[in-house]
Amino acid sequence: MNRGYRAGKFERSQVIRAFQNLCPDEAELNLIDVDLARLWQEGKRLILIDVDNTLLPWKGEDFPAEVLAWVQEGKDLGFRFCLISNTRNLDRLKRLAHRLDVASVQGKFKPSRSMFRAALHQFKVDKDQTVMVGDQLFTDVLGANRSGIDSIWVRPMTTKEFIGTKFNRAAEKVVRRSLYRALDETEDDFDLLPKTGLFQRKVTRQFAKFCVIGGTSFVIDYCIAQSLMFAVPWGGESLSIVAGQWMRDHLPSWMQWGESARDAFFPVAKTLGAAVAIINSFLLNRRWTFKIKGAEDRLAQFRRFLVISLVGMVLNVVISSNLNYALPFDEKNSARVAIIVAALIVAVWNFLGQRLYAFRPRTVE
Repeated sequence: MNRGYRAGKFERSQVIRAFQNLCPDEAELNLIDVDLARLWQEGKRLILIDVDNTLLPWKGEDFPAEVLAWVQEGKDLGFRFCLISNTRNLDRLKRLAHRLDVASVQGKFKPSRSMFRAALHQFKVDKDQTVMVGDQLFTDVLGANRSGIDSIWVRPMTTKEFIGTKFNRAAEKVVRRSLYRALDETEDDFDLLPKTGLFQRKVTRQFAKFCVIGGTSFVIDYCIAQSLMFAVPWGGESLSIVAGQWMRDHLPSWMQWGESARDAFFPVAKTLGAAVAIINSFLLNRRWTFKIKGAEDRLAQFRRFLVISLVGMVLNVVISSNLNYALPFDEKNSARVAIIVAALIVAVWNFLGQRLYAFRPRTVE
């Protein structure tokens, strides 16, 4: 399975001028993720569609069941379909079109405008009513852009393809990173940040979102830790005193965390609070800060996120526990200051680690 692809809408004006003609209007991880109902509401009536590695694997003739269902859904909505392929095997193209009961056109190979113009003429539709769906930037997307037609870029089904296409893929790698910088960050209602002034830069917006989520995670961490330390009762006494005294009596090595029972229990309370905060941070940062919507790579991302977060949690516990022991305030104020200072230090570590490692898009090898 190809990796390194991301879904979303693009802001072409944010792409460097040299790559703007290669920028699609949107990208989806799979053909069946293309929202037909939304396209119909937007006024689209004709879908031009590539064949190899878009509708079915290269050189294949058996359509996946989910693709057949997607095409049928489009027909039920009223869409007309037309296959546009650079294949030299025209007999196969006709067979595939017949099996789908859709049209096909011939002409100069994409990115020439020839087949796009032929399709518009054949179906008597305007450019604004048409959308192109394909897996290649240098043929499908470029040809559509040159023809004034909206384009949807989908991830190729497999890595097996024509040798000439492999050269295009190598060039796509160069372009892709620039394109992904233009992914629309305000695509859903969950994004409440303005996209003006200070928030125009992607990294600034990400850091602002990270800080908001960090604030919620801090509140979770703080409330859990403080509640376990001072609010939760146990047998007529505070849980932190009972549990801390037990640890001091049965775990001599725990003496390093302070002189009182509450000092001994503090690392436990802090660990539990930080663990819940980590889960909250992963879910919200994945969905909002870094705009990852699908389930793909979620486990791999969580493993990378967990590495960063566990290191951050260790730093958090060590820093806050030592500060809690060293600060010359009363028990509550020492705990408060220790938690706040540790959270600020670890926030920098967590943001850099998540942005540069945990949620960094993986490229296709």
